[in-house]
Amino acid sequence: MFYVRTSILPDSSCVVLRGTPSEASSQTLTGRVLFRLGHSLKVKRITVAFQTTGSSKQQLQSRTASSQVQMEQVLFDASSHSNGYTVWKSNCYGRDSSRYEFPFTFVIAGHMHESVNTSFGNVCYELKVNIQTCGFGINTWSESLRLPVFRIPKEGTPHALRLTDPLRMQADWLGAVELQVLRDTVSVADNSKMRALVVIRPLQKGLQLTDVGLRLSETVCHKTATDRFGDPHSHHKVISERLKAIGDSITGLSSLPLSQEHSMTLSLPIPKAFSGVQYTMDTPRISIVHELVLTATVIGRDQTPHYLRISSHVRIVPKLALEDNFTELPPYYSASFDRLLLGSSEEQLDQPPSFSSLPPPSYGFAASTCNISLA
Repeated sequence: MFYVRTSILPDSSCVVLRGTPSEASSQTLTGRVLFRLGHSLKVKRITVAFQTTGSSKQQLQSRTASSQVQMEQVLFDASSHSNGYTVWKSNCYGRDSSRYEFPFTFVIAGHMHESVNTSFGNVCYELKVNIQTCGFGINTWSESLRLPVFRIPKEGTPHALRLTDPLRMQADWLGAVELQVLRDTVSVADNSKMRALVVIRPLQKGLQLTDVGLRLSETVCHKTATDRFGDPHSHHKVISERLKAIGDSITGLSSLPLSQEHSMTLSLPIPKAFSGVQYTMDTPRISIVHELVLTATVIGRDQTPHYLRISSHVRIVPKLALEDNFTELPPYYSASFDRLLLGSSEEQLDQPPSFSSLPPPSYGFAASTCNISLA
């Protein structure tokens, strides 16, 4: 059997930089390279590199990377041998004799630019293995593996704590209709679903509601590239959108009287990072902003449709950024507090707990900037 199979096995599927480029510390990337042989092979040299992908021209056009990254490590070198190579033997019946494994370690600088893939260019990283052989036919084998680099706020910093702030958008239109959007946090992880509670509350009579929608948009601003007017280039696109028609399927009416409060939970699918969506970021060269928009169509008393809209910024972050900011309660070992809450008598301890005397929980929301426009 004639084959050479190369497997790049990093210990982590990504590189996580914690903090801003000025405060983030270097991270160690470790892993191993595994070769499986179906035949004997004369090996001269094996290297593994952590590097940026794409040609230098593509990197220059993107203008988002300060410089190309090229870190190379020699895994095997047979130049000191008399023949300049070493024969790797393969035994189809002996599994161990056909497997060769080499560990690697790279130190990733904390100021490195995080991965991004926009219409203005991209910054991508990969692990690439090259194996040089001697003989007839192909003498160089290579294998590569994409490895994203992303940045999350440092734990305990104000930036990290703001990720878990609740989202509350609220505005009213001419004292006639109040729009409201509620979410647990202003942040959402990629490759997940964003759920929000939408409330449409009438403040006057005689109005009708036609539809309600949620839309998530992304705006990429290229700060170092400007047009002829001196404005930075920007690109806007809709990431996800959902429109819910408010009507009666039985009567066939396209709208319903807005005589009472309408509340509903709408969800938007968030695609995977670097393909359908980018992480929210703000660097000296590029900024990526995400906006959540609530739309509603209300028909007035004169049967004129009014298109209402409120919006607020949200953040698309890696899942790890949200997990780091949720603190788990410490383990519970003592029952002394239970005795204090339920009473000290043995009869009360045997009875199921009652929390009727406890005060009700209170929830506070941090107000976010929102605007309402009338089209």
